Amino acid sequence: MHTTHGTSIYWIFFVLLIAMTGWMFWQQSRQQRARRQIQNSVSAGDKVVTMGGMIGTVEDVRETELTLKIADGVKIRVLKSAIGGKYQEGQSK
Repeated sequence: MHTTHGTSIYWIFFVLLIAMTGWMFWQQSRQQRARRQIQNSVSAGDKVVTMGGMIGTVEDVRETELTLKIADGVKIRVLKSAIGGKYQEGQSK
């Protein structure tokens, strides 16, 4: 009897481990989908923050990259995949 009870506890831990792993993958894919949606919806004039923390205003949008104005007279090109999200004043990431 004792081995049957011990075996069922191992099965419970196994099922919990599988469920937690599945939940983590689901959360990660959900966040990736949301980030891709934001990256594809960016348009000129939007204020965005990059994954590296740079804040800028979108000047030009191309297929895979953006031109960001980060200061007066300073523009940089970044990949769309580097955009972490849209930026709002007072927002902390």
